[in-house]
Amino acid sequence: MSQGGFVRQNVIKIMITYCFLETYERSEDEEVRMKKVEPRRFSEFTGIALKAGATAARIIPVKRVAIDERVRLKCEVPRCAGYGQFLTCPPYVMSVDTFKKVVSRYRWGLIVQVEAQDIDSMDKGKGRISPAILKEYRELHRPFKLKLFEIVEAVESAAFKKGMRFAAGFVGGSCVLCERCVDDKLSKACRHPFRARPPMEAVGIDVVKTARNAGLPIHLSSSKNVAWTGLVLLE
Repeated sequence: MSQGGFVRQNVIKIMITYCFLETYERSEDEEVRMKKVEPRRFSEFTGIALKAGATAARIIPVKRVAIDERVRLKCEVPRCAGYGQFLTCPPYVMSVDTFKKVVSRYRWGLIVQVEAQDIDSMDKGKGRISPAILKEYRELHRPFKLKLFEIVEAVESAAFKKGMRFAAGFVGGSCVLCERCVDDKLSKACRHPFRARPPMEAVGIDVVKTARNAGLPIHLSSSKNVAWTGLVLLE
């Protein structure tokens, strides 16, 4: 190769490298900019949640929503009192694998919490939890869980009206909209199809880790008040 050809070849390599670096820096700057712009875009939904009664609300990148198959396992081992009792609980909801595919299409979500005033999460039982304790626990928490339903529904509805037609909400724990769910769950429809939402746990969301990722930690078996947590996917 002549000296002139060698120089031209190196100049071309340098130009290609420069263009690549410029494109990379531009895309990196764009990513940083989007991280700043996107949460501001959704800030009104944080306000809606707080106005509706949320104790806390925070926008979170969906990549920070932790999904773990072991969460779904805990619905069955030991078996949750809600397993098979509600249309919004396993085995009547989508699988963890299906939810992973669905959630991968979203970029942002809103974590909301409702603090159960004067109700801590200390384990006061001895041995197995009796049905009486479970019933008392359910009634104590019912008002706070209903409030979480209302907040999730309000945010999801507002997002839909803003053109986010794929907005979807999830609550914490089994359904409390009815005293008892329909008996024949394979042929009977939900009594509240536009209000009922599946629990985050039912689709495999690690609520404790996700809340921590959002800067809203949950304290299990502690003297702190229980924080019922929900999620609204925004897109």
